[in-house]
Amino acid sequence: MVKRIPYPPLRYFLCRSLGTIGSSAAIALNFLAITGLPGGAAPQPIAQPSGTTAPFLAELRAKQEAAAPTVPPLPNPVPEPIDPDESGIIDLDPAPNDDIGIGQLRPADPTSGSGSSSLMGAGWLRGVALPIYPSPESPPWGWLINGWLVPNNAPPLAIGRDAAFSMVKTGQQIYTFPVLEVRPDGWFRFQYTPAGAAWAHTSQLALGSVPLVIETWDDSMKHAARIEFRRPGLSQPMRLAPTSNAPLQALVGPNSIIQPLDLDGDWLRVRVTQPAQGCTALPGSSTAEGWVRWRSETATPLIWFAPHGC
Repeated sequence: MVKRIPYPPLRYFLCRSLGTIGSSAAIALNFLAITGLPGGAAPQPIAQPSGTTAPFLAELRAKQEAAAPTVPPLPNPVPEPIDPDESGIIDLDPAPNDDIGIGQLRPADPTSGSGSSSLMGAGWLRGVALPIYPSPESPPWGWLINGWLVPNNAPPLAIGRDAAFSMVKTGQQIYTFPVLEVRPDGWFRFQYTPAGAAWAHTSQLALGSVPLVIETWDDSMKHAARIEFRRPGLSQPMRLAPTSNAPLQALVGPNSIIQPLDLDGDWLRVRVTQPAQGCTALPGSSTAEGWVRWRSETATPLIWFAPHGC
């Protein structure tokens, strides 16, 4: 298993900004609209230098450290930890054209954390302490802490009960926040309600009892137990090599078990068993290995996590 550390590696900062996720269903409380939390300005993309050198990495780290904000004062009082009400978590099951950003904000270890035996689902939020900002240039707006959304100088709101959240469910069966962009200075923007997004800084991912990480979708997809295409009902080409010009090996139908094996850029080597029903291969099924495109030319993921791993 790939070790994921709270301090995002270099390639997190070299990803292109992908905009904003599509709107979800109506919610009981449109919190951002009420409080007027604005979105941040779009960052300028940077190019990755060929042959990345130690001086470049040192310069990048220096920029991140210089931009790291001071940890703001904790809410007074700090609310007691609670488990979020998952009935108020809107599961963003991304449609084929929805933008899901460049990765996810998730717990480093969903089984760890004080005061809870299991942090699966949205339970890990009970151990989070993360300041959030309207933009990198703005003072802090409030905190995500102990299962609460706490605006500055306002009563705390219980996540899922008083404030509806939007999250995605990955193959690890935990709810996570889509990360829309990460800047070279460590500031990142993530969606946490249907109405919009907030900013936070990578230097403040480990303030709570549950440390957080930013994981790119290529890492997530590569280590998923099972995946599926985001355009249901359509057969997808599987090729002999990771290129669009490679010979067609087979068509992957919608009723298939697709298991990731290896990743090469925008291509994923997979093992496909078809036809299948759920996790069960049907009589006469066959298994083949080949390459499918997992990410489009515009850096949009073409696949998603299957509801249950096989």
